[in-house]
Amino acid sequence: MKSMVDLSHEFIRPVLHKQAICVDATLGQGKDTDFFLSQNVHKVYGFEIQRDVFESTKERLGNQRTCFFHVGHEYMQDYIHEEVDAIIFNFGYFPQGDPKITTQSSSSVSAVRQALNLLKVKGRMALVMYPHDTGKEEAICVEEFLKTQTTIQVQKVQNLLVDHCPYLLLIEKRR
Repeated sequence: MKSMVDLSHEFIRPVLHKQAICVDATLGQGKDTDFFLSQNVHKVYGFEIQRDVFESTKERLGNQRTCFFHVGHEYMQDYIHEEVDAIIFNFGYFPQGDPKITTQSSSSVSAVRQALNLLKVKGRMALVMYPHDTGKEEAICVEEFLKTQTTIQVQKVQNLLVDHCPYLLLIEKRR
């Protein structure tokens, strides 16, 4: 079976084109940015809060089509001033980094709210949720926020047989 990250890429792929604007809201090692760039999109905005991870990813990906920001994703509207076609989030913590540095409920809900405002109509967003100890509350808060939104469609993809495993929220903006 495919991973949740692979499924998120499949969901986003149809809205990517040569002029597409994309956001990797949780940059990490840049695997999602690599995916966007491999689809020959116009521009990718990447956000990462961990300095060492940010620097190594920026150096590795150093690309004129990528705008890197060493700030939390909850500040994306301060840096992005155009509509975007696709946005991806991988919540939780960087697996090779400090597990104490994780995404947080309040900043994640703020980031998703901003992302919805930036997303074009028919644009797509994928949220990979990791309901580990600190991620459970975050996942609940993000889902509760999404349930209040009337301009989107949301599907939840999860493994029925495994508790507390990563799952995916797939979002398309309707209006």
